[in-house]
Amino acid sequence: MNRWMRKLHKWFGLVLAVQFVLWMASGLIMSLLDHDKVQGHHHRSDALKQATAWPAGSLSPADVLTRSSARTLRSVEAFWLLGRPVYRLSDDASTWLVDAKNGRRVSVDSATALVVAKADYVGRGRAGTPELMPAPNLEVRGHSAPIWRVAFDDGDSTTLYVSGQDGNILERRNNTWRLFDIVWMLHIMDYSDRDDFNNPLVVTAAAGGLWIALTGAWLLVASLRMRKSSTRRRVA
Repeated sequence: MNRWMRKLHKWFGLVLAVQFVLWMASGLIMSLLDHDKVQGHHHRSDALKQATAWPAGSLSPADVLTRSSARTLRSVEAFWLLGRPVYRLSDDASTWLVDAKNGRRVSVDSATALVVAKADYVGRGRAGTPELMPAPNLEVRGHSAPIWRVAFDDGDSTTLYVSGQDGNILERRNNTWRLFDIVWMLHIMDYSDRDDFNNPLVVTAAAGGLWIALTGAWLLVASLRMRKSSTRRRVA
């Protein structure tokens, strides 16, 4: 029994050791990376955060609700799009903008996305042509399309993602974040969506680690007993 258990403990432990090394290495790398760089704060401008008084004569939220009576709205928010007062409307399926002065639909096109990205960015990089994404990629997982992707040619390969629904900056990505995302994937063992840290692989590895610890303790106790018994026989 002990011999069989020792072999199983050894070979299973060798397999798990690879993941343990990945856990420790990825955790170390994530702790060493600059959080501000991971979040893209070093290239972020506060220009879009400047508070502006809501203009007089604008439609009230009640007026907006009346004009949109054909749809069941979940929320109506006052919102600024590049200095333009708009209302952001949402239902269960999507989000869209209407002009706060006349109630007309406001679209977020390529030109708007480019201006939003440039206003949010600080650095020497030049913005490329916005690319419309009909579906989110891994860098904007969890967000809803349409999304405008605007890449900057700086040393960090900064990429801003602008919502095609309301013009918000969804994510700020760069090479530091991409490295973080890879080690995060290795750390949680979710090699597809990179979000689920309760996935079967990581649960199995964690349970295996616990099994290794318990069997190791059991084998140690069994080994000490065997030595004590062998010593008694020699003395006798």
